[in-house]
Amino acid sequence: MAKRTIIFAGGGSGGHIFPNIAINEQLIDLAPDSAIHYLLSNRPIDADIAAKNDLPYTALPAVPFNIRPRKFLNFYKNYKASQQHVISLFRQLNPTALVATGGFVSAPAVKAAKTLNIPIALVNLDAIPGKANRFAAKDATETFSVYPTGHLPRAKQIGLPLRQSARIQKEQDLARLDLHLDPGKPTLLIFAGSQGGQTLNKMMIEFASRTNARNLLTDWQILHITGQADYESVKNVYTQLKIPARVEPFCNQMHLVWAAATLAICRSGAGSVAEVWANAIPTIFLPYPFHKDNHQQANVEPLAATGGALVLKDLIEPHLNASQLIGALKALVTNEARREKMIASLKNTIPVDGAAEVARWLLTA
Repeated sequence: MAKRTIIFAGGGSGGHIFPNIAINEQLIDLAPDSAIHYLLSNRPIDADIAAKNDLPYTALPAVPFNIRPRKFLNFYKNYKASQQHVISLFRQLNPTALVATGGFVSAPAVKAAKTLNIPIALVNLDAIPGKANRFAAKDATETFSVYPTGHLPRAKQIGLPLRQSARIQKEQDLARLDLHLDPGKPTLLIFAGSQGGQTLNKMMIEFASRTNARNLLTDWQILHITGQADYESVKNVYTQLKIPARVEPFCNQMHLVWAAATLAICRSGAGSVAEVWANAIPTIFLPYPFHKDNHQQANVEPLAATGGALVLKDLIEPHLNASQLIGALKALVTNEARREKMIASLKNTIPVDGAAEVARWLLTA
């Protein structure tokens, strides 16, 4: 019989789930007899990640907070239903502790754990904590934060918990072969992510349509992770223009993706920033432009300060984004010495992974 049962709450995107997987990995190393269970959203992306990582989980009906009257009523109804569902589950599983990584799945889980006096570890991932984390921090037994923030004055700062499958494990040429890429060609990675990457995908469609842009990448190949929505349209454009490219809607082997990349373009969610930093990949970041608090811009600022990345404002319009990308890419594609300097800067400043620290706290909870 397991000595402890740990519940991991966080869903709606890979960015909330993967840090929990990282903590889970460290926990199992430290205490192999631990039992675990995940609380996720009912979005398809959560079920897909759970299936590919063999996660035991419960899908909650929770939805993101919305202040509009009708949507707020739907939020509140699903919040209360999720809270009651979690209380019933906790009484069944008798957990030792809860780990919450923020977002709309975490909020009802934290409140349920507080009701039952279950120790709570809140892990804040973004530089500007969201409403759910500010709310949950009041009930947390221990708060960890990847970034220092005045919004969570009691938080202990840690590096972002990073799962092993997001760390480079193979030589570059072997990783490219595994991904069916040319092992000898430099590779431009576009990582639009599971959600929120549509303006990046549209930027690359516009970029690919311009002869001067294609000429920049004459000797390169593209690896493009699109998310589900734009997969077909992006793939068709590359095929029609005969651009050497591997296009995938999702990839569960990020260790191969980062190993294959010479240069990357991506969002600056906390997870992506941590993966770029840990794997030392020269990157052009375009923070998600539709968050009111602009937290993705804040996420990437410490990394950008090292000189290991460029940060562009997502101008939303494809022609504007493609135009600025051409200049940024030209400065990096044609200058290997600059890319090597960026790599060195990243390697010299990599934050310590925080997964083990949270796992050790769970053993004392």
